[in-house]
Amino acid sequence: MQPPPLSTAPPSKIVFAWLLNLRWGALACQVTLVTFVHFFYDIKLPMLIISSIFLIIIVSNLLFFYIIRHQSMVPQLLFSLVMFIDVILLTGLLYHTGGPLNPFTFLYLVHIALGAILVRAPCQWALTIFSIVCAAIFFFPSNPDLLLKFHKVIFAIPQLFSEGRQLTLLEQGHETTLHPHGMWFAFSITACFIVFFVGKTRKELERHQEKIATLQQEKNKNERLASLATLAAGAAHEFSTPLAVIAVASGEMLHTLKKENGDPELIEDLNLIQNQVERCRAILSHMAADAGEPLGEEFETVATDKLLAAAIEELPITSEQIRIINEAQSGKVRLPFRTVTRIIKGLIKNGIDASGQNPLIRLLCRQDSNFLYFEIEDNGHGMSEDCLALATDPFFTTKPPGKGMGLGLFLAKTVSERLGGTITLQSEPGKGTTATLTLALAKIAAPPEA
Repeated sequence: MQPPPLSTAPPSKIVFAWLLNLRWGALACQVTLVTFVHFFYDIKLPMLIISSIFLIIIVSNLLFFYIIRHQSMVPQLLFSLVMFIDVILLTGLLYHTGGPLNPFTFLYLVHIALGAILVRAPCQWALTIFSIVCAAIFFFPSNPDLLLKFHKVIFAIPQLFSEGRQLTLLEQGHETTLHPHGMWFAFSITACFIVFFVGKTRKELERHQEKIATLQQEKNKNERLASLATLAAGAAHEFSTPLAVIAVASGEMLHTLKKENGDPELIEDLNLIQNQVERCRAILSHMAADAGEPLGEEFETVATDKLLAAAIEELPITSEQIRIINEAQSGKVRLPFRTVTRIIKGLIKNGIDASGQNPLIRLLCRQDSNFLYFEIEDNGHGMSEDCLALATDPFFTTKPPGKGMGLGLFLAKTVSERLGGTITLQSEPGKGTTATLTLALAKIAAPPEA
């Protein structure tokens, strides 16, 4: 029976489906071999017991097939269970189809190799030890005459073996037991080598795949940053002309109104327009200069007090609504001042926007032996787990249209990572959010004063 298409299934389901295919293939080969021996060599096998083993394999395969059809994930415990069941069934089948002289005892190594690939280290070694113990049944038979019995009844092929020769071997006493014991010892060493080296190889491949995935993420991030840089430069270029026209027109109107002693309210409005135009020019200049390349700015040595003070400038919040705590011991750091200030300001503004009419913001600056931390805690509506997982992705925002582009946290994460740190978000719906910007002191430590 062929499992359903698994092209979009989790890797565990795909691997388990192929394991079931292997079991069906092994069953087909076993049935063919037993049938051949039974009819062509006229050997009386315990067909009832062998048929029962085959039936167990069929029923278990159908059960496992049902599981992968209705379960989203295949647990590791199920892989281990299947491997142990297969070793038990193989032992029973070998015991009743030749025992010590069955040439297919090497199939234990197939299960051991599969276990080294499919299950974790503790189960790998447990399966290996279990297989070695099961194999010992055949290499250390309790009745030495059993060797002769199995050989004469099942594997006495005249073209290859002579009964008299085998009798001579079996009558040599100590030498008779030395060979199977040595085979079992070689089997045990081989099994341990397989588990050890296959396990090591798998770990190295997993580590390699993780590295490739990390590099791919970095590549995607750099591509997004390049797109943002292009977008910012284009926006700065396109908006510069209309802003210049607005600035000139408002300047002429202001000059005329002042000359003719016009309405004071109109003059005040025109002053406001010119101030906002200058602010837009500054923002666009920053975007064109360092969007996507936040660390293009020159590093400056500044006091953390100055950094915190600059971060709350021009924010729509009163001193009663924000509490600033500076516990940083170093006092001074060397970093891209304007960029870091803008990031902290953006985090505070996010907290204000999320807190509604009565925001309460706590801004804490602290450090330990390795990092400098900026914690911004608000009393807003909080974020769900889904939002937290996507919060630092570019262009993701929960704000209404026109209130944000969803780039603040993405650029904050990019800058913090280039400064040896990160940004973390802790939040629960209805309990506010705490954003922590972390910077490595090794990257931002101020040089000692002369």
